[in-house]
Amino acid sequence: MMRSLATVVAVEPQAITVSCQQETSCGHCASRDSCGTGIVSKAVPGRAHTMTITTTEKVAVGDVVEIGLAEKSMLSSALLVYLLPLLFLIVGTVAGQWWFIDLAQGSELGVIASAVSCAAIGLAVARFIARRIEGQSAYTPSLIRVLGAKISTGAVINAASKDSD
Repeated sequence: MMRSLATVVAVEPQAITVSCQQETSCGHCASRDSCGTGIVSKAVPGRAHTMTITTTEKVAVGDVVEIGLAEKSMLSSALLVYLLPLLFLIVGTVAGQWWFIDLAQGSELGVIASAVSCAAIGLAVARFIARRIEGQSAYTPSLIRVLGAKISTGAVINAASKDSD
């Protein structure tokens, strides 16, 4: 299970709303001070995500909680978002090569247009599938445990001290 810390921002009878800072893997290696991407990740802070989690545990606004998401759902989501459009792009390229170059003796502009349009179709299919599976329980984060109140109000959850300078 993938775990992350989040701050409770709202409490409802059977659910809580939490805010979680987006983690970046950049900035944690030995060359973070000389890498261009590491420098950019320091300058641009991560986005905060807000989500609602159903729970019966007693929490208060401002409490820090640990939330989790199954690895299987993360892997299948990554395959859906990255692999499906890439597969459509490759199919569009092969079909465009066969149609525009082999049959019509045309230019490569048709191949490029075919590849781009098939990749766009792949993105649309991925978005459609993602919306259909969004509400399933395997794709919903769960509350693992309540850690308590924040140590300080200025602390940022999930950010390394080197990134928050």
